[in-house]
Amino acid sequence: MRAAVVGGGIAGLSAAWELACLGAEVTVFEPGRPGGKLLTTDFLGRPVDEGPDALLARVPEGVGLCRELGLGDRLVAPAASRALLWSGGRLRPLPEGLVLGAPARLLPLARSGIVSVPGLLRALGDLVLPHRPVQDDASVFDLVAGRFGPEVADKLIEPLVGSIYAGTTRGLSAATVAPQLLRAAGQGRSLLLALRSSGRAAPGPARPGPRTPAARTPGTGEAAFQGLLTGLGSLPSTLVDRLVGDKGARLVGEAVNALEVSGTGVDVVTGAGRTWFDVAVAAVPAPGAAQLLGSVVPGEQGLRHLAATRFSSVAIVTLAFAQGTWDLPADLSGLLVAPGSDMLMTACSFGTNKWPHWSAPGTTVVRVSVGKLGDERWADMDDEVLAGRCCAELGAVLPPGPLRSGIDRHLAPVPLPGGTRVSRWPSALPQYAVGHLSAMSGLREALARTAPMVAVAGASFGRVGVPANIAAGREAARTVHAHATRA
Repeated sequence: MRAAVVGGGIAGLSAAWELACLGAEVTVFEPGRPGGKLLTTDFLGRPVDEGPDALLARVPEGVGLCRELGLGDRLVAPAASRALLWSGGRLRPLPEGLVLGAPARLLPLARSGIVSVPGLLRALGDLVLPHRPVQDDASVFDLVAGRFGPEVADKLIEPLVGSIYAGTTRGLSAATVAPQLLRAAGQGRSLLLALRSSGRAAPGPARPGPRTPAARTPGTGEAAFQGLLTGLGSLPSTLVDRLVGDKGARLVGEAVNALEVSGTGVDVVTGAGRTWFDVAVAAVPAPGAAQLLGSVVPGEQGLRHLAATRFSSVAIVTLAFAQGTWDLPADLSGLLVAPGSDMLMTACSFGTNKWPHWSAPGTTVVRVSVGKLGDERWADMDDEVLAGRCCAELGAVLPPGPLRSGIDRHLAPVPLPGGTRVSRWPSALPQYAVGHLSAMSGLREALARTAPMVAVAGASFGRVGVPANIAAGREAARTVHAHATRA
C-alpha cells in the first residue's frame, strides 16, 4: 500500500508513523521544517522549547508515543504548578477549584479579590437561576457569563482560555475548546454544582507559549503534564529519524497543490507533477486544507468553514537573568495577564521553576508570551525592542525582592537579561468559531461517503493540543488503511 501524508507537523508525522507501522510505503510531503510548532533549540547551553513545552498527560497518546519511540526515560513532570493573575494592576493568586477558569467553589474566588462584590453576588445567582436549555455549541464567554455573569467570564475565563488560544472567548467555540464546560452546563440547573460533582479541574491544551498547569491530575496523584528533558522538539525529530531510518519512509520537501481522486486512489499534485497513492492523509492548516480538498469533496460546507478560519499570531520571548533578580517562590510556575491592561504580555512562564533543567547555575530563565487576536503591535518591533518591552513589563509586574501580592507598580526597567531569544509564530493558533466541530464532522462524513481513501488530521480540524493531534493523526491513518484493506 502506498500512502501519502501531506504536512509534517505532529499530526502528519503521527499519521505517517501509524501507516508505516501498519506496513504501508509512506511518503511525507513537507516543504518546511518537520515538527510544526514543536521546536527545541539551544539557549545558553540548554535545550529550551520555542513552542509548546508540555504534553497533557490525561490524553495518553502523547506520552504513549514518547515511550513507543524510546523517549520514556526523558519524560519529566513540571516542578512548579501555582499560577498568579495580573488583574487591576495587582498580582493575585488564581483561586482553587477552577475548571478552565469557571469556579467550582465560590469561597476561594471571593478570597482572591479578582471579582468585585457585585460580581460575586451575580456568580451566586448560578445557584438559584432557573435552568436554561444548552445548545449544541456556544461561545465560551456566553456559556459561562449566562450562569456566573459577565465579570467572571471577563476576569477569569478570558485570561485563562483566551491566553491558551491567543484569542477572545467571545468568539471561541465551547464545544471545541471547553467541552467539559458545555457538558457540565447541560447536566443540571447549576453549572457550579455540576463542575464540583465532576471532581476534576481539567486543564487546557498546550499552546506555543507559557502555560499554568495543575501539578497533578485530580484523583490520580499523577502529573497532569509531562515534558521532555531534551525538549518537545525531540519528539518530531525522533519520529523523522525512525520513519526514514527504520521504516524506509520518504520525506519530500515539496508543497502539495491539490489532491485529486483517481480511480480507487488519489493523485498528489505538486509543482513537479502528480503521483498516485492508494491513500492520503491531509494534515495542513485550514486555508491549505480547504484548497487541497476542493476537488475531493467540491462544495462541501466544511471547506468554506475552513477557508474562513481566522488565526492569531504570537511570539515567545525567552529571557535569562542573573539568579536573584526576583525571589520567586519555588512552586510558582507563571502568571497570566487579564484583559484591560495595555501590556503586550499575555502570560509569563517561570521556566527555571517549572523546568529546572532549562537553567544553567546562577541563571533564571523566563518565557514571555505576546500577541493575541487583534493585537499584533509586537510584530512591528525588532527582536531587541520587543525583548526590552517584555523586560519593562516584567518590571511592572514583578517587584524586586520577595514576591508579594497586591503591589501596584508602574513600568520600570529590570536588569538587562544575560540572554534573549525571540520566537515568532505567525498564524499559529486557529480561532475555533461556534459550529466548528459540527462543520468538521460534516467534512469527515463527506470524505467517508465520496472519498474514503482520504482523511484529515491536525489542529485546524478541531483536535486541540499536542497529544490530541497525535491521536488524530494515528486515527486518520487507521481509517484510510482500513478502507484500502477492505478495497
